[in-house]
Amino acid sequence: MTDATLVQLFDDLADRTRNPLISYLGTRDDRGDWGDEPPSDADLLAERRLLGAITLAAISIIDECIADMQTIGAAEMDSDAELDPETYADTFVWDYFPPRFRASYDPQFFAKVLVSVVKVSHDLANPAAGRPACIAEEIIVNAICKYAYALMDEAGLDYDADLEELLLDDADFELLFSKDMDGVEDDPAMQRSLGMWLPPVEGWFTPFNSDRVVHPYAETNATTPPVHDLFHLLDSDELHAMTRETNVVDAPAPITGLPPISEVVHLARQTTIADPATWLADDSDAESSYSALIEISQLAKSGWLTWEPHESADVVRSDAVVRFAPHRHYPVGPDQPWGEVAMTSGVIMHIPLSAIVSYRPDPAIYERWNSM
Repeated sequence: MTDATLVQLFDDLADRTRNPLISYLGTRDDRGDWGDEPPSDADLLAERRLLGAITLAAISIIDECIADMQTIGAAEMDSDAELDPETYADTFVWDYFPPRFRASYDPQFFAKVLVSVVKVSHDLANPAAGRPACIAEEIIVNAICKYAYALMDEAGLDYDADLEELLLDDADFELLFSKDMDGVEDDPAMQRSLGMWLPPVEGWFTPFNSDRVVHPYAETNATTPPVHDLFHLLDSDELHAMTRETNVVDAPAPITGLPPISEVVHLARQTTIADPATWLADDSDAESSYSALIEISQLAKSGWLTWEPHESADVVRSDAVVRFAPHRHYPVGPDQPWGEVAMTSGVIMHIPLSAIVSYRPDPAIYERWNSM
Protein backbone atom coordinates (compact mmCIF):
# COMPACT_ATOMS: atom_id res chain seq x y z
CA MET A 1 0.00 0.00 0.00
CA THR A 2 1.27 3.49 -0.80
CA ASP A 3 1.08 6.51 1.49
CA ALA A 4 -1.02 8.95 -0.53
CA THR A 5 0.08 11.98 1.50
CA LEU A 6 3.79 11.32 0.95
CA VAL A 7 3.27 10.51 -2.72
CA GLN A 8 1.43 13.81 -3.20
CA LEU A 9 4.33 15.64 -1.49
CA PHE A 10 6.79 14.00 -3.86
CA ASP A 11 4.67 15.03 -6.84
CA ASP A 12 4.43 18.61 -5.55
CA LEU A 13 8.18 18.94 -4.84
CA ALA A 14 9.64 17.15 -7.87
CA ASP A 15 9.95 20.33 -9.96
CA ARG A 16 12.08 21.96 -7.24
CA THR A 17 14.98 19.58 -7.92
CA ARG A 18 16.71 21.35 -10.80
CA ASN A 19 20.37 20.29 -10.45
CA PRO A 20 21.29 19.19 -14.00
CA LEU A 21 23.03 16.08 -12.72
CA ILE A 22 19.65 14.56 -11.80
CA SER A 23 16.92 16.91 -13.09
CA TYR A 24 16.48 14.83 -16.27
CA LEU A 25 15.14 11.93 -14.18
CA GLY A 26 11.48 11.39 -14.88
CA THR A 27 11.78 12.67 -18.44
CA ARG A 28 12.47 11.04 -21.78
CA ASP A 29 15.65 13.03 -22.34
CA ASP A 30 18.20 10.83 -24.09
CA ARG A 31 20.69 9.63 -21.46
CA GLY A 32 22.63 7.24 -23.64
CA ASP A 33 21.93 4.31 -21.33
CA TRP A 34 18.53 3.08 -22.44
CA GLY A 35 19.75 0.35 -24.77
CA ASP A 36 16.90 -1.52 -26.41
CA GLU A 37 14.53 -0.93 -23.50
CA PRO A 38 13.57 2.74 -22.98
CA PRO A 39 12.00 3.45 -19.57
CA SER A 40 8.29 2.83 -19.20
CA ASP A 41 5.85 5.48 -18.01
CA ALA A 42 5.89 3.77 -14.62
CA ASP A 43 9.71 4.01 -14.49
CA LEU A 44 9.61 7.70 -15.34
CA LEU A 45 6.96 8.39 -12.71
CA ALA A 46 9.05 6.60 -10.07
CA GLU A 47 12.08 8.70 -11.03
CA ARG A 48 10.09 11.91 -10.85
CA ARG A 49 8.81 11.01 -7.40
CA LEU A 50 12.36 10.23 -6.31
CA LEU A 51 13.24 13.83 -7.23
CA GLY A 52 10.44 14.97 -4.95
CA ALA A 53 11.72 12.65 -2.22
CA ILE A 54 15.24 14.09 -2.35
CA THR A 55 13.88 17.63 -2.03
CA LEU A 56 11.71 16.59 0.93
CA ALA A 57 14.73 14.84 2.47
CA ALA A 58 16.85 17.99 2.17
CA ILE A 59 14.12 20.13 3.74
CA SER A 60 13.64 17.64 6.58
CA ILE A 61 17.37 17.54 7.32
CA ILE A 62 17.51 21.35 7.47
CA ASP A 63 14.74 21.26 10.08
CA GLU A 64 16.62 18.53 11.97
CA CYS A 65 19.88 20.51 12.00
CA ILE A 66 18.11 23.64 13.24
CA ALA A 67 16.55 21.61 16.06
CA ASP A 68 19.99 20.14 16.86
CA MET A 69 21.51 23.62 17.17
CA GLN A 70 18.69 24.68 19.51
CA THR A 71 19.28 21.60 21.67
CA ILE A 72 23.02 22.22 21.85
CA GLY A 73 22.54 25.93 22.52
CA ALA A 74 20.23 25.21 25.45
CA ALA A 75 22.47 22.53 26.98
CA GLU A 76 24.59 23.28 30.02
CA MET A 77 28.34 22.72 29.96
CA ASP A 78 30.21 20.81 32.67
CA SER A 79 33.01 22.25 34.81
CA ASP A 80 35.49 21.73 31.95
CA ALA A 81 33.34 23.85 29.61
CA GLU A 82 32.43 20.76 27.59
CA LEU A 83 29.00 19.49 26.62
CA ASP A 84 27.76 16.12 27.81
CA PRO A 85 28.17 13.69 24.86
CA GLU A 86 24.57 12.60 25.38
CA THR A 87 23.58 16.08 24.21
CA TYR A 88 24.74 15.12 20.73
CA ALA A 89 22.96 11.76 20.62
CA ASP A 90 20.34 11.36 17.89
CA THR A 91 21.53 14.50 16.06
CA PHE A 92 22.05 14.59 12.31
CA VAL A 93 25.83 14.85 12.72
CA TRP A 94 25.89 11.92 15.17
CA ASP A 95 23.81 9.77 12.84
CA TYR A 96 25.39 10.55 9.47
CA PHE A 97 28.99 11.72 10.00
CA PRO A 98 31.88 9.27 10.68
CA PRO A 99 31.57 8.01 14.29
CA ARG A 100 35.30 7.74 14.93
CA PHE A 101 35.69 11.53 14.73
CA ARG A 102 32.95 12.42 17.23
CA ALA A 103 35.44 13.98 19.64
CA SER A 104 35.90 16.75 17.06
CA TYR A 105 32.21 17.50 16.56
CA ASP A 106 31.83 20.62 18.68
CA PRO A 107 29.10 23.30 18.43
CA GLN A 108 31.07 25.16 15.75
CA PHE A 109 31.20 21.99 13.67
CA PHE A 110 27.42 21.57 14.04
CA ALA A 111 26.94 25.17 12.88
CA LYS A 112 29.11 24.58 9.80
CA VAL A 113 27.13 21.45 8.99
CA LEU A 114 23.84 23.35 9.24
CA VAL A 115 25.07 26.04 6.85
CA SER A 116 26.43 23.38 4.49
CA VAL A 117 23.12 21.47 4.52
CA VAL A 118 21.35 24.68 3.46
CA LYS A 119 23.95 25.25 0.73
CA VAL A 120 23.71 21.66 -0.55
CA SER A 121 19.91 21.89 -0.57
CA HIS A 122 20.17 25.06 -2.63
CA ASP A 123 22.52 23.25 -5.04
CA LEU A 124 19.87 20.57 -5.54
CA ALA A 125 17.44 23.30 -6.58
CA ASN A 126 19.93 25.28 -8.67
CA PRO A 127 19.90 24.52 -12.43
CA ALA A 128 23.46 25.86 -12.66
CA ALA A 129 24.89 23.82 -9.77
CA GLY A 130 27.18 20.80 -9.95
CA ARG A 131 28.71 18.31 -7.54
CA PRO A 132 29.54 18.79 -3.85
CA ALA A 133 32.41 21.17 -3.15
CA CYS A 134 34.07 19.47 -0.17
CA ILE A 135 34.16 16.30 1.94
CA ALA A 136 31.46 17.55 4.33
CA GLU A 137 29.10 18.32 1.44
CA GLU A 138 29.67 14.82 0.02
CA ILE A 139 28.72 13.30 3.38
CA ILE A 140 25.61 15.51 3.49
CA VAL A 141 24.58 14.62 -0.07
CA ASN A 142 25.05 10.94 0.76
CA ALA A 143 22.83 11.38 3.84
CA ILE A 144 20.14 13.21 1.83
CA CYS A 145 20.09 10.39 -0.72
CA LYS A 146 19.71 7.74 1.97
CA TYR A 147 16.94 9.80 3.58
CA ALA A 148 15.20 10.07 0.19
CA TYR A 149 15.34 6.30 -0.28
CA ALA A 150 13.85 5.82 3.21
CA LEU A 151 11.02 8.20 2.33
CA MET A 152 10.33 6.29 -0.89
CA ASP A 153 10.21 3.05 1.10
CA GLU A 154 7.92 4.67 3.66
CA ALA A 155 5.61 5.76 0.84
CA GLY A 156 5.59 2.21 -0.54
CA LEU A 157 7.22 3.22 -3.85
CA ASP A 158 9.79 1.32 -5.89
CA TYR A 159 12.76 3.13 -7.47
CA ASP A 160 15.78 2.17 -9.52
CA ALA A 161 17.96 5.29 -9.82
CA ASP A 162 21.31 5.54 -7.98
CA LEU A 163 21.37 9.17 -6.85
CA GLU A 164 24.84 8.95 -5.24
CA GLU A 165 26.38 7.75 -8.49
CA LEU A 166 24.87 10.74 -10.30
CA LEU A 167 25.64 13.41 -7.70
CA LEU A 168 29.03 12.42 -6.25
CA ASP A 169 32.49 12.41 -7.82
CA ASP A 170 33.34 9.21 -5.96
CA ALA A 171 32.75 7.40 -2.69
CA ASP A 172 36.25 7.88 -1.20
CA PHE A 173 34.75 9.68 1.82
CA GLU A 174 33.20 6.36 2.89
CA LEU A 175 36.68 5.26 4.04
CA LEU A 176 36.32 7.79 6.85
CA PHE A 177 33.58 5.56 8.25
CA SER A 178 35.85 2.49 8.26
CA LYS A 179 37.67 1.56 11.46
CA ASP A 180 40.21 -0.30 9.34
CA MET A 181 41.26 3.02 7.75
CA ASP A 182 41.91 4.78 11.05
CA GLY A 183 44.78 7.23 10.51
CA VAL A 184 44.51 7.50 6.72
CA GLU A 185 43.41 11.13 7.14
CA ASP A 186 46.83 11.89 8.68
CA ASP A 187 48.79 10.24 5.86
CA PRO A 188 48.59 12.45 2.74
CA ALA A 189 51.16 10.34 0.89
CA MET A 190 49.08 7.19 1.31
CA GLN A 191 46.05 9.11 0.08
CA ARG A 192 47.99 10.34 -2.94
CA SER A 193 49.21 6.83 -3.71
CA LEU A 194 45.59 5.63 -3.58
CA GLY A 195 44.43 8.50 -5.81
CA MET A 196 42.22 10.16 -3.19
CA TRP A 197 42.11 13.07 -0.74
CA LEU A 198 40.77 12.46 2.77
CA PRO A 199 41.93 15.25 5.09
CA PRO A 200 41.47 15.46 8.87
CA VAL A 201 38.22 16.93 10.18
CA GLU A 202 39.56 20.47 9.82
CA GLY A 203 39.83 19.94 6.07
CA TRP A 204 36.34 18.57 5.46
CA PHE A 205 35.11 22.07 4.60
CA THR A 206 38.05 22.85 2.28
CA PRO A 207 37.07 23.12 -1.42
CA PHE A 208 38.29 20.26 -3.62
CA ASN A 209 39.64 22.76 -6.15
CA SER A 210 39.30 26.37 -7.28
CA ASP A 211 36.19 25.52 -9.32
CA ARG A 212 34.18 24.37 -6.28
CA VAL A 213 32.58 26.86 -3.87
CA VAL A 214 31.98 26.14 -0.19
CA HIS A 215 29.75 28.47 1.84
CA PRO A 216 32.03 31.20 3.28
CA TYR A 217 30.72 30.58 6.81
CA ALA A 218 31.99 26.98 6.72
CA GLU A 219 34.98 27.19 4.36
CA THR A 220 38.43 26.34 5.76
CA ASN A 221 41.87 26.58 4.20
CA ALA A 222 43.84 23.45 3.35
CA THR A 223 45.99 22.22 6.25
CA THR A 224 47.22 18.91 4.83
CA PRO A 225 51.05 18.79 4.51
CA PRO A 226 52.20 18.69 0.86
CA VAL A 227 53.27 15.29 -0.42
CA HIS A 228 56.75 15.03 -1.90
CA ASP A 229 55.30 14.63 -5.38
CA LEU A 230 56.18 16.98 -8.24
CA PHE A 231 53.18 15.82 -10.29
CA HIS A 232 51.07 18.80 -9.15
CA LEU A 233 53.37 21.11 -11.13
CA LEU A 234 52.06 19.66 -14.39
CA ASP A 235 49.06 21.88 -15.01
CA SER A 236 48.77 21.35 -18.77
CA ASP A 237 48.90 18.56 -21.35
CA GLU A 238 52.06 20.11 -22.79
CA LEU A 239 53.88 19.81 -19.46
CA HIS A 240 52.63 16.25 -19.01
CA ALA A 241 54.06 15.43 -22.42
CA MET A 242 57.44 16.93 -21.52
CA THR A 243 57.93 14.36 -18.75
CA ARG A 244 58.00 11.70 -21.49
CA GLU A 245 60.59 13.48 -23.64
CA THR A 246 63.95 11.86 -22.90
CA ASN A 247 65.86 14.73 -24.49
CA VAL A 248 64.39 16.96 -21.76
CA VAL A 249 64.26 14.81 -18.61
CA ASP A 250 67.37 12.77 -19.41
CA ALA A 251 69.48 15.50 -20.98
CA PRO A 252 73.21 14.89 -20.27
CA ALA A 253 73.65 18.14 -18.34
CA PRO A 254 74.96 17.48 -14.80
CA ILE A 255 72.35 16.95 -12.13
CA THR A 256 71.97 19.58 -9.44
CA GLY A 257 72.87 17.16 -6.67
CA LEU A 258 71.03 14.88 -4.26
CA PRO A 259 70.72 17.07 -1.13
CA PRO A 260 68.34 15.64 1.47
CA ILE A 261 64.98 17.41 1.46
CA SER A 262 64.86 17.44 5.26
CA GLU A 263 66.82 16.61 8.37
CA VAL A 264 64.83 13.39 8.65
CA VAL A 265 66.06 12.23 5.23
CA HIS A 266 69.61 13.36 6.09
CA LEU A 267 69.67 11.31 9.29
CA ALA A 268 68.12 8.28 7.58
CA ARG A 269 70.81 8.35 4.90
CA GLN A 270 73.50 8.63 7.56
CA THR A 271 72.21 5.71 9.63
CA THR A 272 71.20 3.31 6.84
CA ILE A 273 73.66 0.49 6.30
CA ALA A 274 74.22 0.06 2.59
CA ASP A 275 74.51 -3.34 0.93
CA PRO A 276 75.30 -4.36 -2.67
CA ALA A 277 71.61 -4.97 -3.45
CA THR A 278 70.45 -1.54 -2.24
CA TRP A 279 71.09 1.93 -3.63
CA LEU A 280 71.70 4.56 -0.95
CA ALA A 281 71.58 8.24 -1.93
CA ASP A 282 74.96 9.96 -1.60
CA ASP A 283 75.05 13.72 -2.13
CA SER A 284 78.82 13.90 -1.67
CA ASP A 285 79.26 12.40 -5.16
CA ALA A 286 75.92 13.03 -6.82
CA GLU A 287 76.90 11.99 -10.35
CA SER A 288 78.34 8.65 -9.28
CA SER A 289 75.41 8.04 -6.97
CA TYR A 290 72.93 8.82 -9.74
CA SER A 291 74.76 6.51 -12.19
CA ALA A 292 74.59 3.73 -9.60
CA LEU A 293 70.84 4.33 -9.26
CA ILE A 294 70.35 4.01 -13.02
CA GLU A 295 72.23 0.73 -12.99
CA ILE A 296 70.41 -0.80 -10.02
CA SER A 297 66.96 0.35 -11.20
CA GLN A 298 67.43 -1.70 -14.37
CA LEU A 299 67.81 -4.96 -12.42
CA ALA A 300 64.04 -5.24 -11.91
CA LYS A 301 60.87 -3.32 -12.74
CA SER A 302 59.78 -3.13 -9.12
CA GLY A 303 61.30 -2.67 -5.71
CA TRP A 304 61.22 -1.07 -2.26
CA LEU A 305 61.45 2.70 -2.02
CA THR A 306 62.46 4.26 1.30
CA TRP A 307 61.53 7.94 1.41
CA GLU A 308 60.00 10.77 3.41
CA PRO A 309 56.39 10.85 2.16
CA HIS A 310 55.44 14.44 2.94
CA GLU A 311 56.58 17.63 4.61
CA SER A 312 56.97 17.42 8.40
CA ALA A 313 56.45 13.64 8.27
CA ASP A 314 59.15 13.14 10.94
CA VAL A 315 59.73 9.60 9.63
CA VAL A 316 60.79 7.77 6.50
CA ARG A 317 59.05 4.62 5.30
CA SER A 318 59.48 1.86 2.75
CA ASP A 319 56.80 1.40 0.07
CA ALA A 320 56.51 -1.36 -2.51
CA VAL A 321 56.52 0.19 -5.99
CA VAL A 322 55.65 -1.45 -9.29
CA ARG A 323 58.01 0.69 -11.32
CA PHE A 324 60.84 3.09 -10.53
CA ALA A 325 62.46 5.07 -13.34
CA PRO A 326 64.99 7.77 -12.36
CA HIS A 327 65.51 10.88 -14.50
CA ARG A 328 68.03 13.71 -14.38
CA HIS A 329 65.90 16.83 -14.81
CA TYR A 330 62.32 17.72 -13.94
CA PRO A 331 60.87 19.87 -16.74
CA VAL A 332 58.91 22.20 -14.42
CA GLY A 333 60.07 24.27 -11.46
CA PRO A 334 63.63 24.24 -10.09
CA ASP A 335 65.84 21.72 -11.86
CA GLN A 336 66.18 18.52 -9.84
CA PRO A 337 66.62 14.78 -10.38
CA TRP A 338 63.48 12.75 -9.82
CA GLY A 339 61.92 9.32 -10.15
CA GLU A 340 58.75 8.32 -11.95
CA VAL A 341 57.16 5.90 -9.52
CA ALA A 342 54.17 3.63 -10.10
CA MET A 343 52.62 2.72 -6.77
CA THR A 344 50.95 -0.65 -6.30
CA SER A 345 47.59 1.14 -6.59
CA GLY A 346 48.53 2.14 -10.14
CA VAL A 347 48.90 5.85 -9.28
CA ILE A 348 51.92 7.54 -10.86
CA MET A 349 53.99 9.85 -8.65
CA HIS A 350 56.97 12.03 -9.52
CA ILE A 351 59.17 11.91 -6.43
CA PRO A 352 62.26 14.15 -6.11
CA LEU A 353 65.38 12.14 -5.35
CA SER A 354 66.04 14.60 -2.53
CA ALA A 355 63.19 12.92 -0.62
CA ILE A 356 64.56 9.40 -1.19
CA VAL A 357 66.82 7.53 1.20
CA SER A 358 67.30 4.25 -0.67
CA TYR A 359 65.94 1.89 -3.31
CA ARG A 360 66.18 -1.91 -3.45
CA PRO A 361 65.00 -3.81 -6.56
CA ASP A 362 62.61 -6.70 -5.95
CA PRO A 363 61.07 -8.44 -9.00
CA ALA A 364 58.57 -10.33 -6.79
CA ILE A 365 56.58 -7.12 -6.22
CA TYR A 366 55.81 -6.72 -9.93
CA GLU A 367 55.11 -10.44 -10.31
CA ARG A 368 52.54 -10.39 -7.47
CA TRP A 369 50.99 -7.15 -8.71
CA ASN A 370 50.76 -8.40 -12.30
CA SER A 371 49.15 -11.67 -11.22
CA MET A 372 46.46 -9.70 -9.37
